[in-house]
Amino acid sequence: MHSLLEADPPAPMLAAPQLAGIANLTAVTFVSGDGLRLAAWYVPSREGAAVVIAHGTNSDRSAMLAEIRLLADAGFGVLAFDWPGLGGSEGKIRWDGQARRALVAAVDWLASRPEVDSRRIGGLGFSIGGFVLTQVAARDPRLRAVVLEAPPPNYEDYLEVHCRHWGPLSLWAGRQAIRDSGLLDPDFEPVKLIAGIAPRPVLILGGTKDSEIPAPLVQKLYDAARDPRSLWIVAGAGHGDYFLVAATEYTQKLTGFFRTNLRSD
Repeated sequence: MHSLLEADPPAPMLAAPQLAGIANLTAVTFVSGDGLRLAAWYVPSREGAAVVIAHGTNSDRSAMLAEIRLLADAGFGVLAFDWPGLGGSEGKIRWDGQARRALVAAVDWLASRPEVDSRRIGGLGFSIGGFVLTQVAARDPRLRAVVLEAPPPNYEDYLEVHCRHWGPLSLWAGRQAIRDSGLLDPDFEPVKLIAGIAPRPVLILGGTKDSEIPAPLVQKLYDAARDPRSLWIVAGAGHGDYFLVAATEYTQKLTGFFRTNLRSD
């Protein structure tokens, strides 16, 4: 179990986006509703549709390089940003309204681009990125199609998986460690909100070897969603390494999902 409120050192690539080897990838910044300057990478859309990408805990936008590349190669605009307090973004790590406002600001920025059709914006969130994306998408209809990768349905279940086997005291300690993070707010549990995304489509992914967010937790969130919804538990995949274990099918599913649901008509 990783600390949800700590940051790994920013990847050196953040300062040299040309190392990513993705055509037209540039470093950009925008300001959240809290006045925080957030760092991001952007690839302009070639045909109007665009996707905002939200990474997981501890890391930064470079952790989503495979997703950025395959979506950019398919012609989508891509905005991959760092959460407040992570990567190159200002602020302290929090997973409450601050994170939701950061994601809304990312959608605002993307929708303002002249090459982006504001009616054709999708979202992809990994792990805690999917946690926050679910919260925002349930209330922001501008997100027309949503991909949730290894999304926790809530953090009570997460703590049960990671702390229960050491007994009630360890579960209490786990709750105390994140008590002020916003992760335990019962009003913002994705499992309670995901139905609100319908009738917009949702694709949910997990892995059979994911010990961080095990497949039964992913299944629980899928069960709470409404159609149109789809679920793919990737055989042999751990926490997010879908491209490594199923590159062709993953690319086809991801690009196909957004092509179908962010059409110009």
